[in-house]
Amino acid sequence: MGSVTANRAWHLLVAILAAIGLGIEYDVTVGGHPGQLAGRTIVFLSFFTILTNALAMTASIGAAIGEGRLHRWAASPGTSTAISVHITVVAVIFQLLLAGLIHLTAIGWWGNMLVHQLVPGLWLVGWIAFAPHGGIDRLAPLRWLIYPLAYTAWVLIHGAITGWYPYPFMDVGKYGARPTAQKMAVIALFFAGLGYAYRWIDGRLAIIRQNRSR
Repeated sequence: MGSVTANRAWHLLVAILAAIGLGIEYDVTVGGHPGQLAGRTIVFLSFFTILTNALAMTASIGAAIGEGRLHRWAASPGTSTAISVHITVVAVIFQLLLAGLIHLTAIGWWGNMLVHQLVPGLWLVGWIAFAPHGGIDRLAPLRWLIYPLAYTAWVLIHGAITGWYPYPFMDVGKYGARPTAQKMAVIALFFAGLGYAYRWIDGRLAIIRQNRSR
């Protein structure tokens, strides 16, 4: 009973912090651009960071509710592990490629810290400590690539039309199609490798829990 309560409380915290981070980031993105609400909202929704934090928030709400369809989706080992992969990529790519490129206001610093560091870290702790584990099939990490690949397709189409790209390493206009494709291939391999690593970790966590319950 205590672990169930802790699980729900933990995910409620993650959901609240993710909502705050997303709210701040939306205000930073839209603020200062009067008359451009629709366009700036599209810009906001064109960041992988934003979409993945929204996924983590939604799954955290489901875990905190503790019942119903949303809860069953969030409680699936495949769902929680896939989000763990995606939120890890958010944190790692930011630290490796983006951290030194962004100049933030005071409020922007808080939003950035929430969506790139605090929420990813807390989600991963919750995944290890509370999420159900085990039973993820071998092809699941490849299916988890559908989301980032679909996102990449959107960015490239949107960028070709508008000339704007959410991340410098995806800027086809600046770097050209081939170098950009090479970078995207490396990131896709990172996604896949991380997916299989997290699937393995998930399996080990399932075994540990089984041994403890005996």
